[in-house]
Amino acid sequence: MTSAGAGLGTDPYDLLVPANRLAATAEPHTVPIARCDCGIYGCGATDVTIVRDDDLVHWDWSIEVPMRRGASFAAREYDAEVSRVAADHTWETPERTAGRLVLTHLDQERLRSHGLRVSWVANDYRDPGLFQIALEADDRYQVFLNTPWRTHSPDQLAHEICAQLARPPQQWRATWSAFLRTTTTPPDIAGPQWQRRQI
Repeated sequence: MTSAGAGLGTDPYDLLVPANRLAATAEPHTVPIARCDCGIYGCGATDVTIVRDDDLVHWDWSIEVPMRRGASFAAREYDAEVSRVAADHTWETPERTAGRLVLTHLDQERLRSHGLRVSWVANDYRDPGLFQIALEADDRYQVFLNTPWRTHSPDQLAHEICAQLARPPQQWRATWSAFLRTTTTPPDIAGPQWQRRQI
């Protein structure tokens, strides 16, 4: 269905981490289900609106539709399959396992209390021996924390990152960059070990 729509299915990481976006509730919600073959959502896109209606789950397509009608599923079978998919991590690389564990175990509320929200987590593209978490601060800054993989398992790495982020931001060893180039001062939450990111 995704190839009949925009062309390329949405990365499972974007559908399942940190929460399973395919879960059906009585409140309709829309999920990007396919993107252009180039990999960019927006260049081409297929969305699906998912809603539970008693013992049925309905999908209604939008943007680049794969067919001219929606699809309906028996709710019990749909729930079982969505749960199965969410519990299957065999597709994950160690980097993605670490990222899933970080995103699902972080205290997001605590980060929000400091004006922070997670943008993404992944290996540093310049050095795959470093795992990087990027946050946005007050919609004005990006903040980056790098943690060396060393001999860590994904579980150990995720635990170390979550423990680091549980400390006050002033105690982090972080780099920052401002969205506006004219901004030369760090975020208010910055500590003495924060440095401006060199691009």
